[in-house]
Amino acid sequence: MFCVCIMNEKVSFKSRINFVDRAVFNKLKNGTQILYKHDVPNIIKDKEFFSEEIRTCTGGGVVRPFVEADGFHLMDDVVNFNNLHDIMVYLFRYVKDAERGLLLGSKELGRRPYSVKIFEQIKKTFQKRLPNVSLLDGHTYSQAQTHFYYSLKDDTWTICSEYRPFDTKIMNAVKSLPELKKVYRNVSIADGDRLFINGEEITPQMAPEIFQCTKKSK
Repeated sequence: MFCVCIMNEKVSFKSRINFVDRAVFNKLKNGTQILYKHDVPNIIKDKEFFSEEIRTCTGGGVVRPFVEADGFHLMDDVVNFNNLHDIMVYLFRYVKDAERGLLLGSKELGRRPYSVKIFEQIKKTFQKRLPNVSLLDGHTYSQAQTHFYYSLKDDTWTICSEYRPFDTKIMNAVKSLPELKKVYRNVSIADGDRLFINGEEITPQMAPEIFQCTKKSK
């Protein structure tokens, strides 16, 4: 039985997660760029921000819809792993009474032992601190990367996820629901968030396994 997502003060029905190809992403991205190295700001509060080439790193942001938002891109290294508590305090200090969050990235690679560990620790914090969290959890391809752009004006995450199968030489962008589920180990869309892929809205009835509101109805 599918749920009807009831509107309440913690749900924004205008939140959008919009998957596009790289050409469209490059046209839309705007605002402050978030970099990931330790000598540059990797947590940014702004009305618009974007980050690119999230592979084994973890990225995303926290939002109070139409009021304020911040985004981040954290390298998966021992420095960030050891300082995650302070990083999360800093992140949540930027946005008061945050209601929603998006978390994406990480990859199972033996030579990057902190990738999944950092993602999982941040996920625990997000799920503890936020009523609604959408997750794009774990790139499944060794050659995969994700770029994101957030606009506070329309509360939209524009995402380009790219992957390269072993038998090809070019990066393919996610343009369908089967590709989305194939590219990430786990996809979980928060109650109230709306998912669009290549211009088509994916509803809870079309993919109940990835929408949190349908899971709550069971």
